[in-house]
Amino acid sequence: MNDFVNYLNSTNNVGGNSTGSLAEIQVKSCYYDSVKVDRKLGTYITDCIQNGDHKAFILTGHAGDGKTSILVQVLKNLGRLQASEGLLVQNEYDDFLYFKDMSEIKPEKQAEALQMAVTAPAKGKTSLLISNTGPLLKGVEAMVRAKKKAVGSAFTPEDRLKLQSLLLRQLDENGNSSLNIEGFEFVLVNIARVDNVPFAGLIMKKILEPQLWAPCSTCVCAERCPIKNNYEIVATQFDRVTQFVENYYRFLYENDKRMTIRQMVGQISYALTGNLTCEYIAGRYLKEPFFVYNFANLFFGYNGLKKAKDVAQIKGIGQLQNLELDRVALDADYSLFVSQDYSCFLPKIQKELTALLHRNQKHYQITDETQLLDEKKHEEELRLRRAVRRFYLLFSLCESEEESNHVMDQIFGAPYTEYKRLISGKQPRLILKRMQSMVFEALYIKNTGYLSEDKNTLPLTLRREDDVFQNVMIVLGEVNRGDLEVIQTTAASHFEDVDSKFDLYLQLGQNRFKLSLPMITYFNNLINGAISSNNNPALTHGIAQLDALLLEQYGDKPPKSEEDCELSVIINTTQGQVIKRFSFENNQLSI
Repeated sequence: MNDFVNYLNSTNNVGGNSTGSLAEIQVKSCYYDSVKVDRKLGTYITDCIQNGDHKAFILTGHAGDGKTSILVQVLKNLGRLQASEGLLVQNEYDDFLYFKDMSEIKPEKQAEALQMAVTAPAKGKTSLLISNTGPLLKGVEAMVRAKKKAVGSAFTPEDRLKLQSLLLRQLDENGNSSLNIEGFEFVLVNIARVDNVPFAGLIMKKILEPQLWAPCSTCVCAERCPIKNNYEIVATQFDRVTQFVENYYRFLYENDKRMTIRQMVGQISYALTGNLTCEYIAGRYLKEPFFVYNFANLFFGYNGLKKAKDVAQIKGIGQLQNLELDRVALDADYSLFVSQDYSCFLPKIQKELTALLHRNQKHYQITDETQLLDEKKHEEELRLRRAVRRFYLLFSLCESEEESNHVMDQIFGAPYTEYKRLISGKQPRLILKRMQSMVFEALYIKNTGYLSEDKNTLPLTLRREDDVFQNVMIVLGEVNRGDLEVIQTTAASHFEDVDSKFDLYLQLGQNRFKLSLPMITYFNNLINGAISSNNNPALTHGIAQLDALLLEQYGDKPPKSEEDCELSVIINTTQGQVIKRFSFENNQLSI
């Protein structure tokens, strides 16, 4: 028996016992030190204490983002929290003061606690206060109101709006610099804005440490245990599995569906154990355990060919099932389903998929994927194909990084790996120029309905918003190709767990427009013939913002007088597009 399995089961919310997902409970577990992953912010706060560079830190963010874990990391780094020891609501040392959660402090005492935290550096202490956003905003307002009252000043509604705007902007931008409000100086960190995607691979490596699984090697059920089988397969193909897992979480992050650390741990732990226990496995015969409870199936929320019960409440699984990535046709489909060639897998997985094929040989009759979608009688074969694809996405032996990236592009969209490369490290000018050309061509299609055909000027048109292009459109301004420049800027932060990260921008004269993965995907889809964006409100807002910036920077200026008026229109003809200019002079139109 391996008690570590029970610990993993307690970190997700499928079963009745999910207490291990709470940091206050985790810190008391004998496994906590084995699986914890240190965060850059925790190290930075520790350094401030040890170096005497005292600061006041206020942490906010979503439940499960790891705020309490950062406090635990600091205390353990300082040797002030022993194994199995819990946290106090408030504690103070000679050089450190912390408040574990402001919501656990009485409302009438919260402003006082906040003031203690922000004034601690003046007393030779670093402070760390953890708070939800609501109590934080109220607490800062109460503290500033009291300060103004003490000096005989009024706290006006304008002061309140200005204060909230300042705090919310910092929560959105997560800048390194401290805030100074009415003499109170503190560092405000929104953990919900920290890029935590690399945490997935780090926690998987910790969970798969061999000593944690040593009891499994001597277990009488070892030869038939699906949990031990998952551990061995994932450990053997760690780099390949981690690549898919991190790319999936990166895709969610870039599409504003960021996973908290608690949610990542819950999905990974469930994919390893399926919420099975050692006692359950010992007392029952499990049919096809290495397929039904395989990591590849469990990570997607499946027991074999069927969806597992209640697993959609694990956010990562719920998102995967909504995306239906295992339904996406792959280049490898012909080899997998027609040639029935499983040589891209390790022998152990080949054995499982070959057995699956033999058990369901009668269903492997269709070579055209569209027939599977159209005929309900082939629904079973569709489920089989989806299962094999799940194994392929997680366990296929890609021969090169390029081949692996190609697989990721097939399921996450053609520009995915290019975008990821651009935000992960400094790229040659040629790569940026290629992205610039794609953006220019996509905007040309968006504004005119035609490919640019090597044109070097982008017309800004007034057109209908239903993607129906008129033959004649008013031109509101023009942009030279060279004026649209794609640039990378370093996203340096004391708080990011990413070693090297860049933001991607479209430089528009004096303005910048941040390029996101949904926007890059939208541009790519435009070039390939897809033009609808109505299913993503955030994307629609981004498109409108880009249009406004382009018009602000490059739109035609109003005429100086009624006599000095010129109208430009773009005309779609059978020979191509032409721009004609009309002048109005003395109430007469001239071309």
